[in-house]
Amino acid sequence: MTTDIEIPSETGSDKINVTVWGRITELSRFNPFLPAEATVELADEGLSLTDTVLSNTRDQVEGKVLVLGRTSSNDYSALVPLNYPVQPGAVVRMPKPADIRRILIGDDEDVHRLELGTLIGRKDVSVALKTNIIVARHMAILAMTGGGKTVAARRVIRELLDQNYPLVILDPHGDYLGLWEKRKLFKDKQINLYFPSLSVNDKNLGLVAYLVSQMTQGLTDAQKEKFHEAIDRIDLNGDRELSVTNFIDLLLKELSGLKKKGTHPGTIPAVRRGLNMVRGKIGAMEIANQKLRQRLSQYKWKPMPDPLTAPEQFVRPGHASIVYLGGYDHLTQSTIVALVLQHLFDNRASMANTIPPFLTIVEEAHNFIPSRGEGQMDTPSVEIIRKVITEGRKFGVGLLLVSQRPSRLDETTLSQCNTFLVFRLVNPRDQAFVEKVMENLSRSDSKLLPGFGPGEGIVSGQAVRFPLLVRVKFDKDLVPQGIGDEDFLSAVAEWTGSTQAEAVERGDSFEKDLEGL
Repeated sequence: MTTDIEIPSETGSDKINVTVWGRITELSRFNPFLPAEATVELADEGLSLTDTVLSNTRDQVEGKVLVLGRTSSNDYSALVPLNYPVQPGAVVRMPKPADIRRILIGDDEDVHRLELGTLIGRKDVSVALKTNIIVARHMAILAMTGGGKTVAARRVIRELLDQNYPLVILDPHGDYLGLWEKRKLFKDKQINLYFPSLSVNDKNLGLVAYLVSQMTQGLTDAQKEKFHEAIDRIDLNGDRELSVTNFIDLLLKELSGLKKKGTHPGTIPAVRRGLNMVRGKIGAMEIANQKLRQRLSQYKWKPMPDPLTAPEQFVRPGHASIVYLGGYDHLTQSTIVALVLQHLFDNRASMANTIPPFLTIVEEAHNFIPSRGEGQMDTPSVEIIRKVITEGRKFGVGLLLVSQRPSRLDETTLSQCNTFLVFRLVNPRDQAFVEKVMENLSRSDSKLLPGFGPGEGIVSGQAVRFPLLVRVKFDKDLVPQGIGDEDFLSAVAEWTGSTQAEAVERGDSFEKDLEGL
């Protein structure tokens, strides 16, 4: 809304005409001729309002307005703070769409922008974000389940791919696999579907060793000493494609050659048992991921390339690389994320010019950068994500964090995001956390969070000039057909079960697959 007023000039000698811009933050409706006490009395007595002298046609609507600033009456490009009160009784107007867009964008028409959606209540006014701010200064999309975060992330992905910007998508649950199904909508673009294929080299040996040691469910100090002694005996300089299971086999071999003098007789066997257990766990997770991929057999899957030796297979202009982490436990997923981000970031930081700037989308971000109370010690990805979010701007490495539990995110990391898109949040803890992290989110705006519908939210930060209530554009053509909400009722209705012999046969087949790994 706008209103025209006169204010004193800076010299104070005369007055100037300005246009004041504001956003309605709250609306209330009341009737001074129909007090609440009267309505209670009418209800108690069973009387009709038409049988009284009370009026129900004098309703008044009162709104609270957040003043955004002022402009000169003939130039809407420069919005400056208002330091003079609005005149009582001033006429309020609904501005034209073109004028609102000038306020939102200014004169920077040549700046690359990302079309997000429209203003809530003004479908004729589109909302566009500064693309460079998003990819360079990081963004967070926060919402409860069903709030619209995946729809918003797909919107951002589509806009960035249209601008040929490279994307790396770390997907724990397959929310973005449908992009490959809709790849024909992205002309001259490449959508890659990768499944984890960990390899051990001299650059990530420490991280993989940490993963293996954590998966042993704890080693004593003496056992850790033998474990690291075996690692020190392995030379990886000449072998860049060593799998984790082969790495464990080498460790077991080196353990057999260690000196046992002065060591408890059960120490080395305990380490061997732990390593064999880890090999079984990793094999089971690989099979679980394979089974999940078999359900989507129409999709074209590729083993994940080594981000150290082949970073260009991850990051290219016009490419989106989706790493599907389904089937792996929290620790392994976090380790994979750490390895991918670490090597790609190091490549950019080294100025090798092998890969261009890129944006990484981290889905379920609260699992990869949890708060201190959620157990950061068991999450290897925390350190590298913190590094990217603080130093990534210098090297062209951006992050888009997507989460449904903001209060479980690391506060320090999230506060480094310069743009926020917040949808419906009902949990009071999540609301309070978002209000704390977003510096320019007003109290009145935070009260709106529980009442948003799907796809409705607040966008705030450096990508826009001030916080906006936005309805994100729903890309119906990007909704996948092969992946959707499971119909468990139909599955139960069509279920025939299996015999005990068939179950045993499946178990034997699973064990053979596991032994083969």
